[in-house]
Amino acid sequence: MKILSGSLSYHAARRSSLWLEAATRHSVTGRFFLGLVRVSRRVAGDSGTLGTRHVGTRKLARTGHPLSVLVISRPYIRLRNALGGGMVGRVTKTGGAQAARSRFVGGAWILAVGSGLFALGCGRLALLLARGISTVDNTGLALATPGLRLITPIVVLCAGALIVANGPRLLPAFRASLVGRGVGHVTGGWPGGPRDTTWSWGLVAGPVGVGALLAAGAGAVAGLTSGSGAVALVAIVVALSLLALVLVRPEAMLLAVAAFPWIDWVARRTLGVVGPAWDDALLLFSIGLLLWCVIATRRWELWTVPITLPTLLALAAAIGSIVVRDVPGDVALFAMRILFQPLLFYFLGFLFPKNKTWVQGAVFVFVLASVALALHGLYQYVTSAPMPASWVDVRETGIATRAYSIIENPNGLGAFLLMGTMVSLSLALARGLRRLPRLLWAAACVVQLGGLAVTFSRGAWIGLAAGIVALLVMAYRHYLIPLVGVAVVGWFVVPRAFIDRLTFAFSSAYLTKSMEAGRLYVWKMAADYVAAHPWFGLGLGTFGGTSAVTFAYGRLWVDSFYLQLGAEGGLILLALFLWILLRGAKGLVKGYGMTGDPYLRALAAGALGAFAAVAVANLTASVWETLAVGVGFWFLTGLATSAAMQVGADAAESPEEAR
Repeated sequence: MKILSGSLSYHAARRSSLWLEAATRHSVTGRFFLGLVRVSRRVAGDSGTLGTRHVGTRKLARTGHPLSVLVISRPYIRLRNALGGGMVGRVTKTGGAQAARSRFVGGAWILAVGSGLFALGCGRLALLLARGISTVDNTGLALATPGLRLITPIVVLCAGALIVANGPRLLPAFRASLVGRGVGHVTGGWPGGPRDTTWSWGLVAGPVGVGALLAAGAGAVAGLTSGSGAVALVAIVVALSLLALVLVRPEAMLLAVAAFPWIDWVARRTLGVVGPAWDDALLLFSIGLLLWCVIATRRWELWTVPITLPTLLALAAAIGSIVVRDVPGDVALFAMRILFQPLLFYFLGFLFPKNKTWVQGAVFVFVLASVALALHGLYQYVTSAPMPASWVDVRETGIATRAYSIIENPNGLGAFLLMGTMVSLSLALARGLRRLPRLLWAAACVVQLGGLAVTFSRGAWIGLAAGIVALLVMAYRHYLIPLVGVAVVGWFVVPRAFIDRLTFAFSSAYLTKSMEAGRLYVWKMAADYVAAHPWFGLGLGTFGGTSAVTFAYGRLWVDSFYLQLGAEGGLILLALFLWILLRGAKGLVKGYGMTGDPYLRALAAGALGAFAAVAVANLTASVWETLAVGVGFWFLTGLATSAAMQVGADAAESPEEAR
């Protein structure tokens, strides 16, 4: 990084940007726009609709809340005191303390792991040698190097042997390593103090030795089992280990949800018939885990959530649309899941226990998942991955393919990359952070912008412009005028294929075709349905969306979430959903103003930019119906709002606890 910061190009670019910023800030045009932003913020702040005076969050208590909140908070407090302060809470705390002081947690687990791996490798190697090494693959083609199949069991065998042989010395070295320190943080720290010397070979007799023998037996059975039996057994052990981890550290669920697109992709391809329902299981498990840590262990407390009231009213309006229009039960349930299931992840991101370190970890995982999607999309673009012909017009001959990655939809991929891009950009611009992290965030932003570009999603591009403006108005107003210059220069620098893709949407040929049997035609149809059935619509899930296409109500997609919701659920449901969006945005603005921490302020500003970008992108595509986008959008919003309002406020009062 010193080479980069000390280069002539870096200094020239930095001086040019500072000169442009100063020149525009002191120009008549610059002063006008900056003054307009200040006046607009003052007017909006005094507004009852747009102001944030009444937006906030407080811990649930017996008093001090409206009656509607007390109906929930008082039973919650009684249950918390009865269970958490009674026998259940005492047993939980005692069991956790005993486990933390046990020999297994103190380091004896490494002997069990090594024994299991050694026996697994031996068993699989013996099975391969006994059956003979196959020289052809599943299709009957000859393998060039069939002996390579022996490498995996040999590597596992050697790893297990090394772990067993170096057991007493390996754990202290692991604890001192970077990975070990990270694991120690995730698991709540290593047991013992500075003088803790972990286990020695003298402790092998007894329960430790029995555990190692059991692990070796399980490994041998798994290795001698043909097919995927060994993989299934290892997967079960890993799942149980992760379950034990999240019971001890519920904050770890933030990391899991942050990586949702990739976990979802893996789960749906490896869990068979259970795969399609894994997200429901994740949601139910998360809710149960949250109740466990706030009631049984009392490690965290519940807070009021800004979007609760409009969400409940929207739920009532959706049920009203279903009842009035007599929507079949299976269609209604599917449509309700699509609309409200992602919203629940706002509550999880908001309510799960966290501190600044866990927030930083979740944001890092979220951006890392987005960067991986962007790299995969760039790879698809470079290799001209196949795509449906309907994704581009026949006149757009300059587009060989549109990136879609594992989300399998260019608009959905573009919407998810919008969120990662805006967060990375905000953290890169934050002056209160160190230079190296800012450069890394900037690099991540560039990669995501590249992935966003090759989706060729016009809605995502327009959303990007809206998100950048919202981000700069919120936190970096001195970049507003330079942004205009960058946009003008970019128009002439960007490859022609991207310009043609954007301008083609406004050409007479596209408009004529769209009015006849395209997007504009369906938009007009949706507007007519809204006019004909203004209050409850045609019935939730029966027109223009995923539910309607799935249940054969029609093959037309509205490609506008707001028009689709208005046509299906009526203006009441649409207005309540817009209220949810308004409350979510106001929560981010309020959180930005409440915290003085540079990182959390940058996160809140970036989340607001992402919020605006995806909300605008939904004007021309129903990307909220893509599960990964909906979950990521609401989780990021809830996490950033909670971090700024709760963690940021606690940091101002007690810096030591925030760390």
